[in-house]
Amino acid sequence: MIIKLLLFITLLIFPLVSYAYDEKQLIRFKVIKICKNCNLTDSNLYKEDLNDSIVSNTDFSNSNLKKVNFENSQLKNTNFNKGDLKNIRFFKSNMINLDFSNADLSKGNIEQILGDNITFSKSILLKANLSGSTFENSKFININLTSANLNNVIFRKSLLKNTVLKDQVIENIIFSNTDMELINFEFTNLNNAIIEKSSLKGSNFKSSKLLEVSITNSNMEGVVLTNSQIENSILSNVNFKGANLENANFKNVDLTNSILEDVNIINTAFENVKFCNTTMPSGIRNDNC
Repeated sequence: MIIKLLLFITLLIFPLVSYAYDEKQLIRFKVIKICKNCNLTDSNLYKEDLNDSIVSNTDFSNSNLKKVNFENSQLKNTNFNKGDLKNIRFFKSNMINLDFSNADLSKGNIEQILGDNITFSKSILLKANLSGSTFENSKFININLTSANLNNVIFRKSLLKNTVLKDQVIENIIFSNTDMELINFEFTNLNNAIIEKSSLKGSNFKSSKLLEVSITNSNMEGVVLTNSQIENSILSNVNFKGANLENANFKNVDLTNSILEDVNIINTAFENVKFCNTTMPSGIRNDNC
């Protein structure tokens, strides 16, 4: 009885140290920069230099990856769920099937990456740099990208749901075959953007400025463009049905084959606009066709 009591007291004072991750895998990864089928949940890799790493089928969930350098790395089938990835560096890395749900990537460098099937759901991307990156078959769900750098980013066959890109200047962004319903571009300047074969149904462009933008073969049904400015742009084969264009200004815009049926055009200005087989609330217009 006394021995059992002493053992119980010892365990209380000196609890056994246990890790959720495989400590041997962690040490090996730091040395050779290769991790395949690794369990590194709850691990600490703070400030580790892991550039040119090869990582696949690995779990980094709940891990401390602040300031880790993953530049020029190959990452596949990897889970970063709920990880602390502040100031992480993924510059020029290739990513396939990664999950960043609920992860904090604030001030992260995600520049010029090639991403396929990447998931950002309720992730934090405060002041993150995504410039020059390509995201294909990827998901951005419940994400605030207001302070992120999105210049020269390509979204292809992706989903942006309940995503906020308001109050910023975005240059040369491309959305192709992408679902962006209910996206928020309020007070945003879009310059030289390309949007094609995409859905922006119900999106908010209030008080935005679209300069030299090309939007083609897309659904903008029910969008809000109140007090917006669209200049030197192409908006052809676009469905604006039910949109609110009140106080919007269209200048040097091509609306060929677009549908503006049941739209609100109160105080909307159309200056040097190309109407060619364009459906307006009053019927078909073919001005400058």
